[in-house]
Amino acid sequence: MDQNAPARKRTGPGPTPLNLRPRVNFGKLDIASLRRYSRVHKLVGVPQTATKDQLVAAVTRHFAAQVVNDELKVIAAFVTAVQRRQSLAQQPGRK
Repeated sequence: MDQNAPARKRTGPGPTPLNLRPRVNFGKLDIASLRRYSRVHKLVGVPQTATKDQLVAAVTRHFAAQVVNDELKVIAAFVTAVQRRQSLAQQPGRK
């Protein structure tokens, strides 16, 4: 690591820098999942007859454009949702 390079330090909540975001290989998803993503997120310019490569490109662009302003809030909401789902699954008469 270059000792003369400026240190990168986060000074508070804010969007995650693009170079620190984890990379996702959407090519590993099947075409049905890619179509579902496209439909749920209402991706513009993606025809119903799009190939898997076209869908991967559109989904990747859309995903990369998303901004998470408060990561801790998102993580807390995710944990709460998982816990709620688990408690509902443990109720009698539910499977």
